[in-house]
Amino acid sequence: MNKILSLALLLATSGGFAVLAQVNPIAPAVAQSEIGVHSDHFVYAGNAHQLVYSDNVRATNSQGSLACERLTINLPSEGSTDSHPTNAMAETNVVVFFINKGDTNQLTCDKAIYDYSVVQGVTNETFTFTGHATNSSEKFWITGEPLIWDNVRNSFSGVNFETHFKSPARSDKDTNNSPLEILK
Repeated sequence: MNKILSLALLLATSGGFAVLAQVNPIAPAVAQSEIGVHSDHFVYAGNAHQLVYSDNVRATNSQGSLACERLTINLPSEGSTDSHPTNAMAETNVVVFFINKGDTNQLTCDKAIYDYSVVQGVTNETFTFTGHATNSSEKFWITGEPLIWDNVRNSFSGVNFETHFKSPARSDKDTNNSPLEILK
C-alpha cells in the first residue's frame, strides 16, 4: 500500500471522517496530483465548510479511483493555516481501485471514512472501511470489520480479520518449491 497517499488525496478531496485516530509523527509533504470528481448532484454548504457529492459519484486521480453514491468532504474552518480536508466519508456501494507494487487492488465496502488532523505537531491520518469491507488483488484477498489503514504509520489492521492468499499457477517442474514461495 505504498501508494495509499494517493487514495488519501482521492478521499480527502472526495469524502469521509475516521473513527480511529492514532498518534504519529508528522508526515512528509507530498506533491498533489489532479483529482477529478463527477456526480449527478453537488451541494456546497459554505457555513458548514462541507462539500457533498451524491448519486453516481466518481473520483479519479493518477493512481486510483473511487466510486460511491454519496461523498461528503469536510473542509477546515475559515482562517485555518492547514488547507487539508479534515475528514471525508464515502457511502453506499463504495469501490476503490488502486495500484500497489504493480498489482491492481479493489477495495469494496459500505462506508469509507477518512480522518486527518494535526494536534500539537503530531499528524494523524487514517482510513476506516466498514460494512462488508474486502480488499482483493491477483495475489490475495482480505476481509475485516473494520479494515483500517494508518497512512502515517504505513500500517493496515482489522478486527475479525481474514486473509486468503492466491497460489500462482504451478507447472510440474515447480513441485519442489516451498509453500512459502506463494507469499513472494
